[in-house]
Amino acid sequence: MEDCPGNSKQLLEDTIKKESEVVLIVNTHSRKGKHFYAAAKDEFIKRGISIISSHLVQYPESLSEVVQDAINRGHKFIVVGGGDGTISSVVDYFAYKDVVLGILPLGTANSFARSLGIPLDLKGAIDVIVNGKVIDVDLGKVGDDYFSNAVAIGFTAAGARNISPKLKRYFGVLAYVLTGIKVFFSLKPFECTLTISEKTYTINTHQIIVSNAGQFGVTELDPDASPDNRELIVFAMDTQSRWQMLILWGAFLLKKSNIFYKSRFFRTKKILLEAEPPQIVEVDGELTTQTPICITLASGALKVMAPTEFIICKYKR
Repeated sequence: MEDCPGNSKQLLEDTIKKESEVVLIVNTHSRKGKHFYAAAKDEFIKRGISIISSHLVQYPESLSEVVQDAINRGHKFIVVGGGDGTISSVVDYFAYKDVVLGILPLGTANSFARSLGIPLDLKGAIDVIVNGKVIDVDLGKVGDDYFSNAVAIGFTAAGARNISPKLKRYFGVLAYVLTGIKVFFSLKPFECTLTISEKTYTINTHQIIVSNAGQFGVTELDPDASPDNRELIVFAMDTQSRWQMLILWGAFLLKKSNIFYKSRFFRTKKILLEAEPPQIVEVDGELTTQTPICITLASGALKVMAPTEFIICKYKR
């Protein structure tokens, strides 16, 4: 589909700022959701923003229903509080609609919020919601299911399968490190076939990541990537050695993975991933399906409120 025309985004932004009202939906299962719900409401009121309706949602299936209902009622600005899994679970309902998503990053990693430059503190995030600008960014799709940030198979998917929600709640990002140590010693490599632009690449690996925004947890996969650059970033660890993988993850965390010789990067709008043995698929922190999977780019699918300093990509590639 075509990108959103600039006048459409500007009209939405003007309408939102003139009306000064939001629908607020917060996931209580996100790391800080329940704790910051009341504080978020108070902060919006202090800034003169009218809350049309507010929802503290406990069950994932209810979250989708509440978002759908708000959109069906014609509301143009819906603020969702939660982590990457929360945002990813609702973007299907925003895709290619004249409805703007406001993000309160209340999860553990908040990768998508980081990629947009949204502050992770409550007041900073609300400042973006109140004073930011409407942009259109890409989404990814696994089959027919939209996602906001990244898909992974291998090491991090195994970590997502083993991580404790209680550990995430109390230790935040450190919980992934602790779980990763546990998973590391039982991890086995797998053969992965990547089909990109009718070319096939076969590697033995422990990890494949496909990102819409270039951000994975606290780390940038590619400093030049952007959620609106109209391409997917594919990152592969091209090694069977568990210890080489450990070194590579060190480089990854130090933002040096792009120069590590065991790293492989691809840029594409579509990729088919096949694995032997089949691998569980993690989509923005949630386990969803297993390989084989086809991942495609949904260009300019989501309208979101971003900081005024966000640099809009010129889609040169």
